[in-house]
Amino acid sequence: MAVRETIGFILGNIDIPLLVVAFIVTIVKLRRAEARHEIVSFAYTLWGEVLFYCIGLGFVYVWYFHAFLSSFTAPLIGWQPSPFEWELAWAELGIAAVAILGLWRGFEMRLAATLAISIFLFGAAAQHIHLMITAHNYAPGNSGFTLWFADIAMPLFLLLLAVGSRDAYERTTRHARI
Repeated sequence: MAVRETIGFILGNIDIPLLVVAFIVTIVKLRRAEARHEIVSFAYTLWGEVLFYCIGLGFVYVWYFHAFLSSFTAPLIGWQPSPFEWELAWAELGIAAVAILGLWRGFEMRLAATLAISIFLFGAAAQHIHLMITAHNYAPGNSGFTLWFADIAMPLFLLLLAVGSRDAYERTTRHARI
């Protein structure tokens, strides 16, 4: 694969490198905590990093494309450019802000970000599937990787991390109340 195609693939599927970064940062944080003899939760740490990188930074990335490059972005989804792209962009930026704050603001903020993004992405998945069935829209931004990874697997993964983090959160808050 040529350099141009490789860069195009990475930029077109930004979720993959951002997820890799989230895992790397999680491993670094866990090793540092282990060296300091701190007990940290893998699920909770990874949850914050995935929200920060994949949702926070990832949605800032897609915000830019929907807000300022809609003539490029809309056809990738199988749409015509419209004012809807501008509205979608600002919803994405709001979700990004909540996800980014979740890294520092604790369990409840991460849960709020996870619920908001999950509802948004599952709704997008339903719409993409509907368009595939009714309009035969198999554009790259409507089906394939976007549908299965970004719109279905990512929110499921975030929800699993939230459930996996619950026990660590409850142990921490129980000790804080004593």
